[in-house]
Parts: sequence; C-alpha cells; structure tokens
Amino acid sequence: MLSGPPPGPEMKLPADLKVTFEETKLKDPDQAAALRDAQLYAKSTVFGMAEPDPESEAYGYYAVPGSQAEKYAKARIGVYVDGGLTIAGERQHSRAEVRPGKKDGYVVTFCSDESKVKGKHEASGETFTGDPGPTNLWHWTLDMVPSPKIDGLWLTQEAIVKGRASAECG
Repeated sequence: MLSGPPPGPEMKLPADLKVTFEETKLKDPDQAAALRDAQLYAKSTVFGMAEPDPESEAYGYYAVPGSQAEKYAKARIGVYVDGGLTIAGERQHSRAEVRPGKKDGYVVTFCSDESKVKGKHEASGETFTGDPGPTNLWHWTLDMVPSPKIDGLWLTQEAIVKGRASAECG
C-alpha cells in the first residue's frame, strides 16, 4: 500500500469549509496515487477560493505547469477573487473511477455536489447559496500523469469539469 502522499503544500481550510471524498479502494498503487492526487487537485481549487488567491501554490503543485488544468484552476479561483468572494459550507465528492489514460497516465472521474456550498462576501461575511438541484452537481474528468520530478506524485494535465451533471452524478 501507499506510504502516503509526497509532501505538498498545506491546505488548511477555514473552520466553516469542508471538502469530503467518498472512500474508493483501489488495489493498484499507481491508480490509488493518481486518485489521491486528483482529489488533492480538486481540493486545491477550493483552497484557492477560500484563501482567496489565484496564484495559490496548492493547485500549481498538483497541475502540470502551463497546462490546461493549471489555467482552469487559476480561472475558477479568479472568479471568486474578482467578485470579492470566498467560499463556505461543504463540497462532497463521490463516484470516483480510475481508468488507463494516455501513455503512462490515468483518467480519474468523480462527481462533486455543491448543494451545501455557500458563497461568502469577503467584506461583509454575508453568505448566499446557489440554486438547488442539478446546477450544484459537477462531473470531473482529470487526465493524470506521473510527475517527472517527484516520485509518487501524479499531476493533473487536463481538467474537464461539467456542470449540471445530473446524468452523470444524479
């Protein structure tokens, strides 16, 4: 089994924010590591929104430098920063699957439910929620590749995150 993830940036979330992942047991250690780091990439986007910092080192650690995945995380976090927002509540992840991808990589998919997530205005602390239902279901498809520099670390090369994903996640 895995001895644990390689050391990465600390992602201590505020007390009013939780990110949870349904447990998925995988026998293959490389698949398990790719899933672990895909989940950490997803968590790093929430962490960046909570900081809020579009230059957060967390998502950069779990993404291939200059990749679409790095640009996706920066843009997603940037929406919160530009709006003077942060995030509270709980984002739950489930239905993880890992399958062979390009070359030596894997494709990791999972769902996230943001029905318990609230936006929060930084200045006032006032919270607001989005619409209930399918608008809060997201389907993630992450292309994971082994890090060329850190043994045991898997990096997200491409992140396709589909909203209103009730067909995949409902």
